[in-house]
Amino acid sequence: MTSASLAGISISPIMPTEHLLEGTMAPVGNQPLDITLAFIFSTISVIGVLGNLLVITVVLKVRGMKTPTNCYLVSLAASDTLFFFASLPHEMMYLLFPSDNYLFGKLGCVLLTYLPYLAMNTSSLSILAFTIERYYGICNPYKARTMCTVKRATFIIAGIWAFSMIYHSYWLFLATLIKDDIGTSCSFRLERNSNAYKIVFLLDFVLWYVLPILCDIIIYAKIGITLSQCGDKIKKSVKPKISNEVIIEKSKTSSTSMGHYSGRDSHISGKRNSTRGKNQVVKMLAIVVAVFAICWLPYRGMVVYNSFVSDPKYSWSPDWYINLSKTLVFINCAINPILYNLMSARFRAAFKSLLSKRKNSGFKTTALSHRHRLNTMDIMSSAEPKSPLITSMTGTP
Repeated sequence: MTSASLAGISISPIMPTEHLLEGTMAPVGNQPLDITLAFIFSTISVIGVLGNLLVITVVLKVRGMKTPTNCYLVSLAASDTLFFFASLPHEMMYLLFPSDNYLFGKLGCVLLTYLPYLAMNTSSLSILAFTIERYYGICNPYKARTMCTVKRATFIIAGIWAFSMIYHSYWLFLATLIKDDIGTSCSFRLERNSNAYKIVFLLDFVLWYVLPILCDIIIYAKIGITLSQCGDKIKKSVKPKISNEVIIEKSKTSSTSMGHYSGRDSHISGKRNSTRGKNQVVKMLAIVVAVFAICWLPYRGMVVYNSFVSDPKYSWSPDWYINLSKTLVFINCAINPILYNLMSARFRAAFKSLLSKRKNSGFKTTALSHRHRLNTMDIMSSAEPKSPLITSMTGTP
């Protein structure tokens, strides 16, 4: 059997045997490298599934965590979890139970090809969705009050999954069992040199990877510019604008006046903290996007390149590269919960609250305390209108 099985086609999907060099033999199972890879993939999968399920539980169960942005993170966690369940069986079969006959039957071949595509491309749209949501929350906060709601986010997520399920349904017909003199394998109905074959993989690469990543880059650049401008305005507002004579006169006034200035200082401090919090959230989400783009590029690039190589002997699929690209993909699907915990104080507090079985107690107290401080600042600075950029913080992780 050729090493089509190695080309992971387990991972995304199957990749037809024509992608690989003719005559390349599949590795014999249970070799040290195979066992090591099986252990790595299994360990990452367990960590990823537990972490993503924890994210879903935290957002749904801990009070104050069900925000529009977090709803999209739940969708991302669900797709990453689905990817593990749909990809790991193939990986274990090819690494530990090599056989000339495919073990999961026709139904397994179809589903274990369809579901990984569904999962990885739904992740791409979920990332684009929370990027757009943050754009409105920061760059157009007035519009965000009506557009960026949990209810709307739920409808958008349902639309993403429905569209992705319908779009990728062609895999239910293209994936099939192929029987030859050697045995049975899960492969692709289309010939590699056919135009339909090239269109399938090119559209998948462009529509579900290139365009979403380009949109993410443009949107985060705009968000970065907006936050930078906001930071500059806050810095300018801190500079003293009162002449020496006024300062001397004010120093002789009653404690009531002093209280007013204390309130103004608190309001400025609140602006600083709000902008700092936004910066942290945007950094976290931007890193999620960057990790997704970097981890998926080697595998997707290999698939597209091999799809357009006219002569199979020029295809690119060395074992080390395939194993590296697979490992990066698995890491991408497992790392997001770790990033949330490292970069979001709100997620950390929610994780601790859930894991300590106190659920809402500790986190609710923190949220109420923060809300009380905001209300106090609002009262003290009631003479000044709030910046819409500051009021749009609700709904962030």
